[in-house]
Amino acid sequence: MSKYAVVATVLALAASPAATPRQTTQPPTRPDLPPVSYVCPMPADGDIIEDHPGKCPRCGMTLNPVRLDTTWTCPVHAAVHRDAPGKCPIDRRDLIQVTMSINWACPGAAKSSLEPGTCPDGSPMTEQYLPRPHGNHNPQHGGLFFMAPDNWHHLEGTYPRAGVFRVYLYDDYTKPLPLDQVRAVAAHVVMNGKAFDLVPARRSSYLEAAVASSALPATMQARIKFKSEAVKQDVFDFQFTAYSIEPGRVAVGTMTSASVAAPPVAAKSSAALAPPQVAPPPASPSLPPTVSPGYLTTPLPTAVPDLLGQLRARTDQIRDLIDKGRFGEVYVPAFQAKDLAIALETHQGDVPSDRRSASEAALTTVVRDAYLLDAFGDLGNREQITEAFHDFAEASKAILTLFPGR
Repeated sequence: MSKYAVVATVLALAASPAATPRQTTQPPTRPDLPPVSYVCPMPADGDIIEDHPGKCPRCGMTLNPVRLDTTWTCPVHAAVHRDAPGKCPIDRRDLIQVTMSINWACPGAAKSSLEPGTCPDGSPMTEQYLPRPHGNHNPQHGGLFFMAPDNWHHLEGTYPRAGVFRVYLYDDYTKPLPLDQVRAVAAHVVMNGKAFDLVPARRSSYLEAAVASSALPATMQARIKFKSEAVKQDVFDFQFTAYSIEPGRVAVGTMTSASVAAPPVAAKSSAALAPPQVAPPPASPSLPPTVSPGYLTTPLPTAVPDLLGQLRARTDQIRDLIDKGRFGEVYVPAFQAKDLAIALETHQGDVPSDRRSASEAALTTVVRDAYLLDAFGDLGNREQITEAFHDFAEASKAILTLFPGR
């Protein structure tokens, strides 16, 4: 699979029949409704999502309208929904941010609506949250969470203590795989040039390997065949700067970002320039600990020198995250760099005419490779993300050179 084809297989979400209702007292018209997106009705083509109606480019079926939204919910009790981070009212664990679709329905009604409204008895419609494939990429055991290239299998690697590496396996809803499917997986982990078999743990639904004890940071590569008929292994790169800590447990000593939950992944559109939204830091409680305050969205400047300065800073941040193996965080500065490149397009008139073609090509590369960096960050393959960043960094460097006012 080429690196460009990966974008088409990892950027979007599909529908689910299960729904979690909650009563809403909001009026029939809500100014903050998320936009309508259009998804393929076929589960196998659930990665197709568009911002306009039409036919699925893969199976030809009519796309279904859906509203995608993020919600804060309990890691275990999915019936709880909040608009901001906090504690689960049931077990007091930290809420996690997931992407779901929402609709509204009246009690006992067979049909639902994409718009809130009033039922025949005068009561407000019930707001329903429906789980989405790929809507929850939060680590479940304090490790590093990735998605397999087949767009269905997901996995989480943990390093709970020296000499022990574990892999938890999930489906596209982040539900643990049944034990028989876990046992059918063939895998090993490579550490310090040596291979160690990953085998099903006794009475547990994860794979485990006794690896060579190594001082932190520890770097290892899992090579996995999810199906026996697979021709080649999928490769996932892990780098731990601290031991993985199960959620709810108190860390011993100082923890760093690699040992806690990665930032949540929101729904992503396949529209080429649809700007993903990165939430600003809430006042309280704090952001997920992996997201450095320096990576958060700030208002885009208007002056070219300031835009170029931020582009340089975001490029450096991406490089730093890749060096540290924090692939799941790369999407934040990558999408910010994309927005900066789009803003710089409006200043193309400032570029000398003999350089304009080169600057346009460089800006296009930054926008395209931002999506690739996001996609490869999900997949957890260091070689792929490093290759994409090389092109991204070269284009960023060219922009800094071609635009005046740097």
